[in-house]
Amino acid sequence: MNERTGRFRKSMNRIRWSKSLMQLFWTAGPVTGLGLIGGYWIGYGKLPPFELLIYFISFTVFSGLIGLVAKVVYDGTRGHLKEQGERDIRTVNDKLGDLVLEVRDMQVEGYEGDARKREAALQLLRRVDLTPYGVSIAFTNLTGDPETGRIMAQLSAYRKTGLNSRVNDLYETYRPHIENAIAELEASSPEAARELSQRFTGQTNTSLKKGVERDAHFLQRVMSAIEFNNPLLMTLSDVEEMIILAFELVNGREIPTLVFAYSGKWKFARTLDQLERRRSSYRVIQARGGNRMRALAAFLRESDYVEGDELPKGLPMHQLIIHINDVLNRLSTDIELLSDRSSSSENNSPERLRHLISIMETSVELYKLGYDGFKEIGKRHAQLIEASGKWEKLINESPGSPGDLKIGPGRRGLRIRENVISLNEEARLDLCRHLVWYFEREGMTGKGAGWHTHHRLNDYEKRTESARLLAIELALALEPHIGLSRPEIQRNINATRAIYLGELNPDMSAAQKEELGQRMAREVDQSLGSAAEQLAEALVRLYRVELHEEARDFLHYQYGARPEMLQLLESSQQQFEHPVSFMAERPPAVPEPSSKWSKALSAGRKRLRKN
Repeated sequence: MNERTGRFRKSMNRIRWSKSLMQLFWTAGPVTGLGLIGGYWIGYGKLPPFELLIYFISFTVFSGLIGLVAKVVYDGTRGHLKEQGERDIRTVNDKLGDLVLEVRDMQVEGYEGDARKREAALQLLRRVDLTPYGVSIAFTNLTGDPETGRIMAQLSAYRKTGLNSRVNDLYETYRPHIENAIAELEASSPEAARELSQRFTGQTNTSLKKGVERDAHFLQRVMSAIEFNNPLLMTLSDVEEMIILAFELVNGREIPTLVFAYSGKWKFARTLDQLERRRSSYRVIQARGGNRMRALAAFLRESDYVEGDELPKGLPMHQLIIHINDVLNRLSTDIELLSDRSSSSENNSPERLRHLISIMETSVELYKLGYDGFKEIGKRHAQLIEASGKWEKLINESPGSPGDLKIGPGRRGLRIRENVISLNEEARLDLCRHLVWYFEREGMTGKGAGWHTHHRLNDYEKRTESARLLAIELALALEPHIGLSRPEIQRNINATRAIYLGELNPDMSAAQKEELGQRMAREVDQSLGSAAEQLAEALVRLYRVELHEEARDFLHYQYGARPEMLQLLESSQQQFEHPVSFMAERPPAVPEPSSKWSKALSAGRKRLRKN
């Protein structure tokens, strides 16, 4: 009751009664009287009766008073919900902006020594407006060589001022030095080597409108974490991507999508629908095994058992699997040594043993999930080949085959459909209400409050767990509105760029973060070139659709697909013996979980029980 009374009082105070009443009587008196007299004189050629004048003036007064009362009642009962919604949106923008920065810091914190310096440098280089001094710091930490930092700073300064002739001089002078630095970095950090190479040759994205490439398959890893109730199946990089996706959708981002559909004979439609579902299922399961292995590598880095150089980001999957097996074999050996009572190691303590057993238990669980994921690929691939064979037989034998992509008017045939992934106003308010409730439940509502305040600053494991749980909560909150679990939604989001948030800093106000999000959502590159190329590849290689010149021109001019890529697809179509076998590389061989790991766990647990 007190809350409702307070809302009515606040609503009454918002209205400037003197001004409102003055406007009402001015409208009801002179304005209504003059309007009635003028209109009546024009219509009837005489003045209106006095009673009619009183009626219209009274009607205007009472209507105005009723309107004022209705406004007070609405503001006191439902009007506060709009204000609350605006506050929720502002709160969510403020909090998500802070959490993006905090997750980036946790990613750096997960490394040690030189690896931490390199990761911090990579985070710094994400800012396209980095000063030459910042470039110098970043590349000095990235390579451990001040000379490389100085060279890259000079190149950055000259590029920013458009002195390309001087850039060319420096490029020719220092190319051997930089190429040697790239070669040294390649083994320890392929990602750092790639960043140095791109910055040296000037191939970096310096346009804010282009946005930032998303981490491939991050949505699949998040959905796998939900499916198997295991947050460790996602990385902290996936958490950052999930927060950025929510942030851009809250700020009005509209993500364009491309899908294709067949309308016509029901046989074609049914067969095509089955093939598309099998293809989507295959692509999801194809990513799942590799995603789990990368999640395992991230967990081992975060556990402090391995250095970042042992499991660097960017390794090809077959190499990563070899490195992971080496690490787990070493871990099992360490557990066996600690379990041996005759061992005289200075670290031979129950706490150390318990810690290593915990790491091994989680690692074996993640490895088994990855191993099962790679085994599942073969079964899904066989199902896809079966569905593809049915489609191929149908289009070869049946009259009226779709044959090619339909352009222009008409309803029947294989056509591209455009759509948009976005949140309407109701969905945005619903999402923000949910997130505010979640932040309040987690004790993260105060200014600057985050995982570092909710948990002890040195409790890295709990902070990373809370970050992963937030990513899951975001996915669950977005699912009813945009259908994140659908493979075609995941593919289209991955085919677009995320908004650039390099300008975020801890000192920004909530309004500044909201303005930044809305501006970046407007300026980000919305081109569908990548999505169109992926669609064209599927049409040609999987569905045996003829990509004729008219269709290629349409995909190029309408969506920005590269002509050379489309021409290559068309010219190589006749070389395909079977469309499915060209969809992806053969998955790497994954060894079965070693019996040595389970034996080490058994020995370790037995030793702990005896202690």
